[in-house]
Order: sequence, then C-alpha cells, then structure tokens
Amino acid sequence: MREISATKNMAKYIKEKAINLSAMSRETGIAYSALYASLGDKNRDRPLSIDEAIVICKFLDIDPREFAEQETVK
Repeated sequence: MREISATKNMAKYIKEKAINLSAMSRETGIAYSALYASLGDKNRDRPLSIDEAIVICKFLDIDPREFAEQETVK
C-alpha cells in the first residue's frame, strides 16, 4: 500500500518553489509556527488541518487534489 500524505507533498512543493513561509503566514493568517511545524521542519511531522490546507491551496492557486494524488517521497 502506498503512503499518501498531502502535508508532506505540499511541503515538498513549497520547498521546491522556494515559497517564503513568513509571507505565506501574513497572507493566509495561519500562524508562522504552525506553517513551520507542518511544512518547514521535517522532524515535527505535524499534519495540516483541512482548513489550513484549503487556505494554503488558495494562496498557492492550486487544486488541493494535486497534493493528495501524489505518492509521498520519503
């Protein structure tokens, strides 16, 4: 069975695109600490809430299914 982790896939995308988490925090209203724990710190492994993920996808202008349909790269 393949592992699907939308949060990990989103973190990979954000890293590849060099998206600034501070700017994302200001634009989305999601606390920087929450964004960092989910998307920036590999050791924390904090999954995004569905509400956070939707707001971030709106910010990125990308369909959330793009992150859910990928196999997670560990």
